[in-house]
Amino acid sequence: MAFAAIFLLTSSYDCFAADIQVASSVDKRQVQVDEEVSFTIRILGARGNVQAPRLPAFEGFDSFYTGRTSQFSFINGQSSATVEFSYVLVPKVAGRFLLTPVEVWIEGKRFQTQPLELEVVGPQVRSPAPSGPVQVPRAKIASAPPRPAAQPAPVSQPSGPPPTFVEDDNVFVKAVLDKQTAYPNEQILLTYTLYTRYDTRYEGFEEEPSVSGFWIEDFPLDRDLGRDMVTIHGKRFVKADIRKIALFPTAPAPYTIQPGVLKVSVREQPKTTSLFDDFFNDSFFTGANFFAQRVERLLKPEPLSVTVRPFPETGKPASFKGVVGQFRLSSSVDKKEIKQNEPVTLKLVIEGEGNIETLPKPAVPELTGFKVYEGDSSTQLFKTGSTIAGRKTFEVIFIPTEAGDLAVPPLEFSFFDPRQEKYQVLRTEPVPLKVIPSLEPLRLPAELAEKEAFKKEVRLEAKDIRYLHEEFPWEGLPRIERLAFQFLMAANLLGLVAVGSGLFRRRRETLFSRDSALRRRKLARSTALREMKSLKRLTEGQKPEDAARFLAEAEKVLNDYLSNKFNLSLYQLTRKWLEEKLARALGPDDPLLKQMEEFYEVAGETRFGRGMLLAQERREFFELIKTVIERIEKLPEKHFTEK
Repeated sequence: MAFAAIFLLTSSYDCFAADIQVASSVDKRQVQVDEEVSFTIRILGARGNVQAPRLPAFEGFDSFYTGRTSQFSFINGQSSATVEFSYVLVPKVAGRFLLTPVEVWIEGKRFQTQPLELEVVGPQVRSPAPSGPVQVPRAKIASAPPRPAAQPAPVSQPSGPPPTFVEDDNVFVKAVLDKQTAYPNEQILLTYTLYTRYDTRYEGFEEEPSVSGFWIEDFPLDRDLGRDMVTIHGKRFVKADIRKIALFPTAPAPYTIQPGVLKVSVREQPKTTSLFDDFFNDSFFTGANFFAQRVERLLKPEPLSVTVRPFPETGKPASFKGVVGQFRLSSSVDKKEIKQNEPVTLKLVIEGEGNIETLPKPAVPELTGFKVYEGDSSTQLFKTGSTIAGRKTFEVIFIPTEAGDLAVPPLEFSFFDPRQEKYQVLRTEPVPLKVIPSLEPLRLPAELAEKEAFKKEVRLEAKDIRYLHEEFPWEGLPRIERLAFQFLMAANLLGLVAVGSGLFRRRRETLFSRDSALRRRKLARSTALREMKSLKRLTEGQKPEDAARFLAEAEKVLNDYLSNKFNLSLYQLTRKWLEEKLARALGPDDPLLKQMEEFYEVAGETRFGRGMLLAQERREFFELIKTVIERIEKLPEKHFTEK
């Protein structure tokens, strides 16, 4: 039994890791110099806290982290999670570029996004040729000729000595916490500030900070790093905040934070006082003077200490689950007059400042006359000043099993406000429901998110035959032996289920490990249908931006499905290839080809022309994507394996 339990855990974890999908996307493939490009990393199937990936130094681009969005749902008994990290890329030179894969670490396993091709058009400013040997800085190589998109990224070779720790009072970094004491789950802002009198470029972290015992969120910084001039010990410095991290301690204890090691490149020769202002206005964190001789430095801030206090016991409400911050609670239902056995959805929205990602759903009390199911949940993060804030939405589905005047009860949500150092309790208003009698049986809608399976009620209607049987002397057994017997029976059943499930998954993973194209083909449909559940919500959106969001998501869902089904990268999936391939597979006169062509044309016009798209048209396009998937799934296997 112990073996069976271990086998179950191992097979479940392997399956979880295999189901994780990581992909990247951009909102446009052709841009102007200095035009912003939205770069998104999407992670499907991850559980727990996923840290924001650190982007590599993309050739010819500046990059900025702008935040994250996550969604967790239960669909037909299966859980799914989606996390999106958003960045802004700003191209600095013209040419064709290949964005190299980004590494993402999840539960100790390494994943990579796919490479993306971008074309940057516009004037390219060329610097004068250098007169002597040059050392190209690693983080900014915009002056280097663009790499052809079809070639792999070259491995950079060191052009000088490795970076070293150097004691120099002309350039240093400080790591500062905005508070030295806090409560569990209260935000602590860790800020890294660079002070310099050199022509300096920040190159990222050589060693990430060690923050064991904290939930962390990288704080999005503005594209334009704020710079101030300060005087320290009679010397004038420029200072700039180069990174901010929101830390949320998980338990009361004293902590020591090792802030890591930063890397910068400097041009050593401090400017004179008379040229001070011009130097810092023109050179600090810019691409100025790329061909100047530069040296890489490692900077290590001092360790930091913080004390996390336990929550006070006075006034602690029974519903308190460790939430800290300032929040608002609102609720709404989709209808108030329904038929018996018909679902009604209660939407709960918690918004405010704090650790939004870990907010728990308010508990639903035991009810009579209702069956209750959990629906989807989604999270949006953003910043307000120096605080992580956002919104988390929960759905709870109530199905009345009795007719009459019923009510959705008030739900309670409590949190600790560290500013006032007191607990706050929020409650929703009770929602009266008028339930009309109906003879229709209770049926779960296909899209209903379930957390627990139905519990079948068995009732003895009558006895007509007496059976001869031997009874197990159950009543005569001591209670401890009865519990042991029940435990053994449950463990045996669990072991059988685990072995069967594990054998099936292992066989599938063995096949997939030998053939990555087979994995993509077999998982293409399930991945697309999972993404379409979130796409469906945009079909009915009334906001002007919903049309553009729908088309962008719809085009991505269709492109992802086709690229997975035919084992292509996204930049190999061209319109010409699609027309030729699908014409051979479906027939040149199939009306579905014309409908797909119209969809791609409307998607392009709306995205670039910002046109409007009615809800009816969105519903038609949504059904079109479903039809395309159904038709392609019925094609013979030879269409997906032929070259």
